[in-house]
Amino acid sequence: MKRPLVSVIVPVYKVPEQYLRKSIESIQKQTFTELEILLIDDGSPDRCGNICDEYAERDKRINVIHKKNGGLASARNAGFYAATGDWIMFVDGDDWIEADMCEKMLDAGASRENLQLIMCGICKTYGEKYEPYKYYDFEDKQYFDKKGCKQLQVKLLDFNSWIACAYAKLISRQYLKKFNIIHDSELRQGIEGLEFNMRLFENLASAVFVKQWFYHYMYNDESISANVTEETNKYIIVAFEKINKFILVNDNRKELKKALYNRIHYVIITTAISGYFHPKKPGNYKEKILLFERFLDNPLISQALQYKHTVKMDMIRKLAFVLIKVRCYWGVSFMAYLRYYQKKEKQRLNNRERK
Repeated sequence: MKRPLVSVIVPVYKVPEQYLRKSIESIQKQTFTELEILLIDDGSPDRCGNICDEYAERDKRINVIHKKNGGLASARNAGFYAATGDWIMFVDGDDWIEADMCEKMLDAGASRENLQLIMCGICKTYGEKYEPYKYYDFEDKQYFDKKGCKQLQVKLLDFNSWIACAYAKLISRQYLKKFNIIHDSELRQGIEGLEFNMRLFENLASAVFVKQWFYHYMYNDESISANVTEETNKYIIVAFEKINKFILVNDNRKELKKALYNRIHYVIITTAISGYFHPKKPGNYKEKILLFERFLDNPLISQALQYKHTVKMDMIRKLAFVLIKVRCYWGVSFMAYLRYYQKKEKQRLNNRERK
């Protein structure tokens, strides 16, 4: 029986050299060798493109695509259009994967005919430290039929489900082509993965979850996705507006709408704590309040803020959410101050351990 081909798509833009090399080499070392590795140099102004070419010269499975900078979604799409494999896998250029990832995931789905999606666990990685995400609602090698996939679509909007990213998945290329599912290149800053997954799960007939942590997400407190700015807020709002439009015509719109509001609750809290009231954000206290209230005035954000039911939110976030609802901004500002210095202390301890 012919073994399937896996197309691994790696967007590359301004990735530190040590991370990029580790990412590429972790793919090369896969125990499943039937790979097509597509390195997408998204107009990176540094040596990233040259490093990709260097690996391509030594490994015939690697194909480098040099393109004008268009963002993560654009780079993933360029890889998808060039891919020829049976399965699509996205790996970000600063992340890395376990050597048996492809083999174990394909083995888990081998007994299922016409399988369209295989998912696995994710580890948040800080240097040499790993923090596996908790998948309380999933069993190892759990199978989802069409009805189950629709339930997973609702779960995508659960902040704690950890399945709303494009990576840590093997996706049937035939399925993506049939329903013309590509990334929305208008979206950036990490939110494009959630919007992509909402459409990905819409017509899924079958999926499997492998409860092993094969994918290592390199977390950086200073990265774009870890910090909230006016630019990220713009993309977040646009993405949620697109998701809301998608939900309004969905057969399961009632459940999806509830889940969307709960997801936006987390966004409101993050936007306040890590964004507008962050100690390092320029501007005085009154200016921060003015900007944050302008964000809250967005119709969709305002609707979500009035929705009372919160799900699986820890006590700290619940407190922050209540303070925001009653406009107690001094309390929100104090929580942002504490959060900032907790992160600084954690970073200091991690740096000391590395020395």
